[in-house]
Amino acid sequence: MNKPVSARAHGVLDYATVAAFLNAPMVFGFHGTPAAIAYWLAGIHLLMTGCTDFPVGFFMWIPFRIHGVIELLAGIFVLAAPWIFWFAQEVAARNFFLGIAIILLLVVALTDYSQRVVRPPQDPADRRQWRGPS
Repeated sequence: MNKPVSARAHGVLDYATVAAFLNAPMVFGFHGTPAAIAYWLAGIHLLMTGCTDFPVGFFMWIPFRIHGVIELLAGIFVLAAPWIFWFAQEVAARNFFLGIAIILLLVVALTDYSQRVVRPPQDPADRRQWRGPS
């Protein structure tokens, strides 16, 4: 099956997911445990996306396929979080977590994780210690 979500598009969606997790408590008005989990997930997702070896990653430490496995597990966790952390009765928080989990799982299912970014080798004469994505 041809998967329509490229590595670049997946990265853009990942950064949008970070923004969604950061803004959801304010936009939907939930507090306490669900808000704390949303902020933690935003930070973790930002860290993982920035460290993934794909066109919008910065440090290229995590292989894109491993990123996909971690994101699948994260989607399952987000789906179950309202019941694991006892906030399923808070409608706004529960519905946000269920919605974002469905989106995460759809993105995982539709992403082509076989794509690889090929970068030219760094020039040994280049004295800069770090270069961002080319």
